[in-house]
Amino acid sequence: MSPLLVRSLSGIVYVLLFIGALFAPRDEIFFMWCALLGLGAALEIRGMFRLPRQFVFIGASVIYLLAYTSNQLNPIIVFAGLGATLTMSLLLLKQCKNNYFHRYFSPFYAVLGTLNLYLISKTGTELCLSVLLLVWTNDSMAYLVGSRIGKTKVSSISPNKSLEGYIGGTLLTVLVGYLLYSYSILATEHWLIISFSVSILANLGDLVASKIKRLTAVKDSGRIIPGHGGILDRIDSLIYLSPAIYLLLTYY
Repeated sequence: MSPLLVRSLSGIVYVLLFIGALFAPRDEIFFMWCALLGLGAALEIRGMFRLPRQFVFIGASVIYLLAYTSNQLNPIIVFAGLGATLTMSLLLLKQCKNNYFHRYFSPFYAVLGTLNLYLISKTGTELCLSVLLLVWTNDSMAYLVGSRIGKTKVSSISPNKSLEGYIGGTLLTVLVGYLLYSYSILATEHWLIISFSVSILANLGDLVASKIKRLTAVKDSGRIIPGHGGILDRIDSLIYLSPAIYLLLTYY
């Protein structure tokens, strides 16, 4: 079986599970799905940095429990997630090395990102699905276009990423955003800003995850998803963009 076919099949299963959890009759199911993804990504980061398992597991569990039991913490979760995104962006600076702060903070960046994804679902199931479709379009098209015609490298952090792939992913993402808006699925007149923001932030999230892997000298965060690698490899974009996109959807 070809690597592309394996990647495609596992991607289809992942998407079906994601959509199934999103449209489940009980809201708690999608929360549990987000928590499962976030905890899985956090534990993968723990493994890369060789942190104590109990430290990450207990810390992440406490954050999820507090978030689930008190809606009053939602503003804190949003702005903590945004702060985590900005903090992790410092990894993209050339001089940034493996340090204790990022080492111990990175797992909780994944936790806060998935909590903000859950908050996006609270703004509306169709809105959340629209964001997911935009992210998946960008990731898939950037990969396909980049692997076919990509020649111009954009960063030493991730040498396989190309400018052609980024442009192709962005153009297709904006097109999908327009189609979602045209059919009243993406129910906001700011579809262009949402689509473009998703594409830019998704690419930055991918670079942050790549920098984590480069700092820890690993190729993939894990091997749980055939053809993709680990959970972090699959949701790095969602972790990074969810706080900012939630703010756009809620306040813009």
